[in-house]
Amino acid sequence: MTLDYGTASRAAQLVERLTSTGENEVDRKLFDEIENICKKSSIYIDRVHALLFHQLKEKHSQIRLSALRICNRLFKKFEHFRKLIIVDISILLKLTVNTDAGRTLPPPKKFATDLELYSIRCIKEWNDEFGKDFKDEFNFVFKYLNKYKKIDFESMTVRSITNARLLEDREQRQRRLDDEKLKKIETEINELEPEITIAARTLESCLELLIPIPEEFFIPEAEEEPSSMDSGRKIVTEIESGDENERYRETGIIDPAAHTVTVTLRPDFRKRVKKSEDNLAIIESANEQVKLISDKYLPKIKKWLQDIAKISNGELLKRTIELKRRLTDLTSRENKITYYEDGDDCSSDSDMEEVLPQSSADDLLAQCLAKPDNNTENDGSDRADSEKVSERDDNRNSVVAVPKLPFDIDLYHWEDEQLSAPRILPTNQDGHSFWTSNSVMDTDCDGIVLPGGSENLRTRVIEFTGKFERVERQCRAPLPSGRLCPREDRFKCPFHGRIVLRDELGRVVDPENKEVLEKEKKQNVPEWQDPQLLRDIQRQTGVDLTMPKKGSRKNRKQSSNLTNLKKEQDTPRARLEKKVFKKSSVKKVAKILDGMDQRKFRDKFGDQFNYVHDTA
Repeated sequence: MTLDYGTASRAAQLVERLTSTGENEVDRKLFDEIENICKKSSIYIDRVHALLFHQLKEKHSQIRLSALRICNRLFKKFEHFRKLIIVDISILLKLTVNTDAGRTLPPPKKFATDLELYSIRCIKEWNDEFGKDFKDEFNFVFKYLNKYKKIDFESMTVRSITNARLLEDREQRQRRLDDEKLKKIETEINELEPEITIAARTLESCLELLIPIPEEFFIPEAEEEPSSMDSGRKIVTEIESGDENERYRETGIIDPAAHTVTVTLRPDFRKRVKKSEDNLAIIESANEQVKLISDKYLPKIKKWLQDIAKISNGELLKRTIELKRRLTDLTSRENKITYYEDGDDCSSDSDMEEVLPQSSADDLLAQCLAKPDNNTENDGSDRADSEKVSERDDNRNSVVAVPKLPFDIDLYHWEDEQLSAPRILPTNQDGHSFWTSNSVMDTDCDGIVLPGGSENLRTRVIEFTGKFERVERQCRAPLPSGRLCPREDRFKCPFHGRIVLRDELGRVVDPENKEVLEKEKKQNVPEWQDPQLLRDIQRQTGVDLTMPKKGSRKNRKQSSNLTNLKKEQDTPRARLEKKVFKKSSVKKVAKILDGMDQRKFRDKFGDQFNYVHDTA
């Protein structure tokens, strides 16, 4: 079967269109058309195979990814296409998995990574479905990729030999640094632990001397003498003869089973120790140890804990935590002690609340409040009258003062019975009266009669605009700079229209006002931009005179979603490099540096005969 050039050109168009769309999925209708072309003959399969490999060689990873998606579908459909792919499997791996160590996949980087992963997934699927037919080829591909690309087909991860070595070197370096840090911390702990132990023991001894605990009391046992034994027997016999409860009371013994004492302390309870000459040295020593522990040892231990926790060493971590716990317990015990002297005022520690003496003003206020309301009935009428008077005054105050004009033109003509209508003399509109004579005066004209006639002379006109009220609200419409419009107009802003209530961000609060503003904005169109007029003009002339909206441009519809490589490469760094490393710029900089070297050389050796020929 011969090749139909029309069908071949159509296949080329379809491949070009499918690979240049930049979509994540292949268009089903266009792919079905390619599939129908391939079904006609193996010649068209060869043609489509060549077209796809041409697209795989494009320096754009997104185009290569779309071409590989088409190859994956055709590989599963046609046996002839599978044979062609297996023959060129090395080229396919070079273009998709980047088996060439000296090169990298083309940009964009994101789609290059997707291309590599999708290629590995396709090879794995092809091996699972058609591995029996191409067993040797796929075994070779798997061994090669596993050895040189470090590809794990189970987790679908790709790592080159260089990246694997870099990662391993980084891990070893980090492990070595961690070991060195642990050794350093352990050395520091061994050096400081004796000092920390001495400070802790010293503080603990000071606290025990200042506030001893009951367990530490020592009561020596007295030696038994015969006389004491005899007296003891007599006392025992006397006690046994009486009542058991009375015996307990006489000796001061309390039965622990029958009596329990519970003492509840406040959370902020502080122990109080009186300073004296006997314990002053102990208190100073305790304060010194607390300061030493808080300022030196505890911060050091906290830093050790942070470093050890990152490295995770169990034994050293437990040892450090134990040191921190012991020091914090001792410092908290010392902080709960309050030291005082004989002259200190300790009334603030008492649980009793101090009641301030009541002042005479408070007494007078209490008397006024407690006074009986005996005169309420007598003062009822007076209160009613005073309320009426206050209401009348409020009404008077609410009336706006009307302006008055004591004398005007009507009083001037009050006694005149016959009045002629007032007239005005028109001015010449062609030029100024200084340069040209008045045509009305030249023609002896009486002028123009005012509208209204003589009634204008019997009417008194008083201008009344009402009381001035200050504008207290702003427009507050959002501006392009991010601020709010600060204009203070009464009803309408000349830039943003009607003034309505807005929030802190400039948004309209009332939804009704929002709808009104939107309607006004739509209707705010100049007469020459009337939509009906523009449609009539376009119908007659075929020209659209509609003005584009302010701040917006007509967006051109992009034919594809391909990433623009020029736009990605046009970075500030690239632009600076283009200017800095420009040939003329490099020459200029080199010339300046050479001049500086020559000047330095001339200043140093210009007066010596040996270098006189080198100072040009």
